[in-house]
Amino acid sequence: DYDDWAALGLEGWGFDEVLTYFKRLETSWRGEGPFHGGSGPVRISRMTGPDLLWDQLRAAAEAAGIPHNDDANGAVQDGISPMESNVGDGLRSSTARAYLRHAMARPNLDIVTGALARRILVSGGRATGVEYLRGSRIRTVQADREIVLCGGAYGSPQLLMLSGIGAADELSALGIAPVHDLPGVGRDLADHPNIINEYALAGDEGLTRHLRADRAAFAALRWFASHTGPFAYTGTAANVFAGSVDGLDRPDIQMMCLPISGQAKLWWPGLQRKPVSKLSVRTGFLQPRSRGWVKLRSADPRDAPRIFNNMFAEPGDLDAMVRALRLSRSIYAQSPLREMIDRECLPGAGLQSDADLEAHIRANATHRSHPVGTCRMGADDAAVVDAELRLRGIAGLRIADASIMPSIVGGNTNLPVMMIGEKAADLIRGVASAP
Repeated sequence: DYDDWAALGLEGWGFDEVLTYFKRLETSWRGEGPFHGGSGPVRISRMTGPDLLWDQLRAAAEAAGIPHNDDANGAVQDGISPMESNVGDGLRSSTARAYLRHAMARPNLDIVTGALARRILVSGGRATGVEYLRGSRIRTVQADREIVLCGGAYGSPQLLMLSGIGAADELSALGIAPVHDLPGVGRDLADHPNIINEYALAGDEGLTRHLRADRAAFAALRWFASHTGPFAYTGTAANVFAGSVDGLDRPDIQMMCLPISGQAKLWWPGLQRKPVSKLSVRTGFLQPRSRGWVKLRSADPRDAPRIFNNMFAEPGDLDAMVRALRLSRSIYAQSPLREMIDRECLPGAGLQSDADLEAHIRANATHRSHPVGTCRMGADDAAVVDAELRLRGIAGLRIADASIMPSIVGGNTNLPVMMIGEKAADLIRGVASAP
């Protein structure tokens, strides 16, 4: 994926270059290695425990022709792997915990909460400050050197457009004076389409039983006391990366296997009927060609932007999702999962034809919350930022978030965004690459 970025003329964004930043940011449970860091701020751990049903998932996947892969973030991505997450000692290793909390005492850092950015101030072709709303007061902060925008794939284009940076005709129609005509702002929105398969179990395996109110209370106390137990899991047991057709140079399908329903809730014995234990799998397409957009709803920054994912505008995306759903079914039809499963709940055993599955996917697919691309990095005239994350046409303004991705990566986006942040820090400091 990253070599594709470099092939677009984006120097410094090839795999070998970005691997440096991935290794810098993490402390992997594996320790330091060719593909992993051992001393970074973000903790990475493997999810383990009998309730995750890893052994059964692995055996079924291998029976379906999916090989075991001990490290999907290593030299090879294909196969079924135990889930690894940015979790350490039972706590989510978020950017707030890993980075921000350690920086809060710095004398050169002020954190303003309860504030809404209204616009970036631009004078003479340079970003000079940020106007924001806190309570009922409009306030301004001035920039001596640079402004770094990190609003995400929805928030960054919104703030640019509120600042008069975007498609001039669309801004004028909303009463916003254009400052810089940059039509690429808000375009090229990409996300991974996702569909859920769900299976009712004949027995009581998995995590559902831990949601009985008394057991959940005990699990919560255990977590508060020692950060262990079922509430220390992310809930996902395994990742499957596979190709939906032969001959691909990389996986185009991801399945996240969970030993619980995504709709599971706490239940009270004696007051509610015991829920059926379930398995679920979130099946997604990693290489969508469909592109959507983010546009302003109005000139009021308090109005959420209009977001159009435009999923399945390209017919090949829907075809791939049908193949992905069938591949997912083939895994759960294998032993030992086959003997554990009572019935298929979603999409339902009655849906077998391509037409039925296409209709089900169109009606029920969601996105994976991996939005990217709306302030796309590139060397072409339609790009929003250059390879150093500088906004094209406005000095003193960079963007460092998922919106700059020129194409969506074949996996989850949280660590790639952290990598972008690490690389942005070097770019701002003028460091060509980390040692």
